[in-house]
Amino acid sequence: MHRRSFLRAAALAAFMSPASSGLLAAPGNKSKRVLVLGGTNFLGPAIVEQALAAGHEVTLLNRGITRPYLFPDIEKLRGDRRKGVKGLDALGGSRTWDAVVDVWPADSSLVEASAKLLADRVSYYYFVSSIAVYRSFARPWLTETAELRLNETGYGGEKARSEKLVADLYADRFGVARCPSIFGPRDPGSTLHYWLRNVHQNEEVLAPGSGDDPIQFVDVRDVGRWVIESIDKERTGVFNTTAEPLRFQDFLDNCRAATQSNASLQWLDKDFLYSQGVEAFTQMPLWVPVEEDPGFFQISSAKARQQGFATRLARQTISAAWRWYQSSFFDGTAFPHNGWGISSERQAALLANWRSSESQ
Repeated sequence: MHRRSFLRAAALAAFMSPASSGLLAAPGNKSKRVLVLGGTNFLGPAIVEQALAAGHEVTLLNRGITRPYLFPDIEKLRGDRRKGVKGLDALGGSRTWDAVVDVWPADSSLVEASAKLLADRVSYYYFVSSIAVYRSFARPWLTETAELRLNETGYGGEKARSEKLVADLYADRFGVARCPSIFGPRDPGSTLHYWLRNVHQNEEVLAPGSGDDPIQFVDVRDVGRWVIESIDKERTGVFNTTAEPLRFQDFLDNCRAATQSNASLQWLDKDFLYSQGVEAFTQMPLWVPVEEDPGFFQISSAKARQQGFATRLARQTISAAWRWYQSSFFDGTAFPHNGWGISSERQAALLANWRSSESQ
C-alpha cells in the first residue's frame, strides 16, 4: 500500500485563552531556560506557547524564515541545522540551558549534531518522534517495547535512529514522544484538510470502507503540553502520545459538524475502491482498512496516560483545525494536493461507477 510512504518520508488561528486552550498555568517550581530548535512552524509554536504559559524562559534557534513575526519578545538565534554543526554556531561555546526540544523530522545526522554539541550544556533533551518508528503494524495496541526500524532507510528509520542517539547520549535525562498524525491550529498538511474541504464543498462525499475502520491522531496542543510537562518533571523515557482511536464514521461526522455541513456520506467498500485503482491512505487520506494493518491506527498510549497524558475530544481538534484552514493559504487549494486526496470530478465519477455496478 502507498501509505508505506508515511513510514519512509516526512508526513505530510484560532488561538484561545490559556484556560480554554489547555495551556499550563505557571507552575510553582523554578522557571527553566528552554531552547527550542525551530519553534515557529506547527508543533513548535504549541510547545513555545506552553513553555511561556508555564513561566519558562525560551530561546529559539531557526532560520528566521517561517513566521518570523511569532513570539517577538523572546530570544531568537539564527542558524540552519541542515549545515550540520556549522549551522549551530549561534548557540555559542559556553551557553547552557536546562532543556532543549528537538522536533527535527527526517535526518538523524542533524539530530546527532545538535545532541552531541549540547550534551554537556543542557540538563535534559526532549525529542519528538513518530509511530513510524515501529517495524510492523500487524498487531494492534503496540507498546513502546515493540521492534523498531533502526536498520531501515526513510522517515521511520531516521526517527528511530534519532531516538537511539539521544538515549545513548543523555541516558536518564531525555524524553521521547512517539506521535501519530498531529492536527490542530497551524497544521500545514493536506490530509485532514481534504476531508474538511470535501464535506464543506460537496453535497455527496465518497466515504471509504464501512465506517468501522479506526483512525487515530493527536492534537498539537496536547503534544505541546506533554512536552513541557515532561521538561518540568524531567520525565525520562519513551512514550506513545496518541489520542484514543475513533471510527472513520465518527471522524467524518465530526468533520461535518465542524464545517456545519449537510453532506451525505456514501460508503464504498474496499474491494470496489481497489478495483477502481483508488489507493488507501493517500487518495483516501487517513483511511487504512483495519484488516490490512490492525496496529496502524490502534497504538497503545497506556504508559503515557498513567503518567498524566490527556487528550481533548476529536471534535475539538477538528473544529480548531477547520478554523485555521479557513484563515490560511489553503483557501485556493485544489485536490489532489501534495499527493493527497482525489479531485471532486474523480469523486463524482467513482460514485457514478459505483451506482452503475450496484444496478447491474
